[in-house]
Amino acid sequence: MALIDNTAIMQIAIIVKDIKKTAENYAKVFGMPVPEIQDVPPVSEVPIFYRGERTDSRAKICCFQMGNIILELTEPDETPSSWKEFYDKHGQGVHHIGIQVQDRDAALEALQDLGAEVNHVGYYPTGSYTFMDCMEQFGVNFNIKHGGEDNRDKLITGGEENE
Repeated sequence: MALIDNTAIMQIAIIVKDIKKTAENYAKVFGMPVPEIQDVPPVSEVPIFYRGERTDSRAKICCFQMGNIILELTEPDETPSSWKEFYDKHGQGVHHIGIQVQDRDAALEALQDLGAEVNHVGYYPTGSYTFMDCMEQFGVNFNIKHGGEDNRDKLITGGEENE
């Protein structure tokens, strides 16, 4: 029995140095338009916790829809974040694989049982994402995505990470 649904991989995220140039390269090679490059929503809208502490980290992102997979390019800023940590350690490269799950707690527990640690959490009004530091166990981080949540308390008060 699978501890995490093995059909729910939906995202590959790559940390890049120059998002504009990299997006243009992907668009050219795959014959696609360059997607809009956006700033990650401000922490007043999407609270972010990095290594258990609230952070004001920002990043630029753009997403290519490639079949059933979203290819996300991320250019981190200089503030502490999972994105910046990865870039400082590894340079450009695959930061995480995104997995949509029905049971967030079970997925996190399964990964923690293998020694993975939570390193970044973001809250949307009705969902969340959790970056799990799984480099040692899997050679890549996982982004556990979950919907159907009521996170208004975290958005209004800034919430506290419960990991």
